[in-house]
Amino acid sequence: MNTIGRHLAVVFLVALIASCANGLDVDSEDAACYLKAASGDVYLRVFELDQGGNMGPLIWQGRINQGQTERIKTSHANLRYFYNSEPDVERPFSGGVDKACDYLEIVDVP
Repeated sequence: MNTIGRHLAVVFLVALIASCANGLDVDSEDAACYLKAASGDVYLRVFELDQGGNMGPLIWQGRINQGQTERIKTSHANLRYFYNSEPDVERPFSGGVDKACDYLEIVDVP
């Protein structure tokens, strides 16, 4: 009888820990958005912005083809991107565009 009680206690403890771990939402909507190449292929460099609007670290860079999206996760729901609207041609980046990035909104980029 004691053994059954111990097993039930262990099962309860494991279930409790598992339910707490499930509470961590990795795909949270907070401070995340989708960048969408609305009018053509684009190459982006995306930087974090702190709460004061200062540019922080590079958080993503790459090509997004027209009509495609890329999910971005930020710390403070703001980002700054620089873009090359002709990704097959080596040229300087344009922009320095600041955008809000929250609630999985779609942010159109050039």
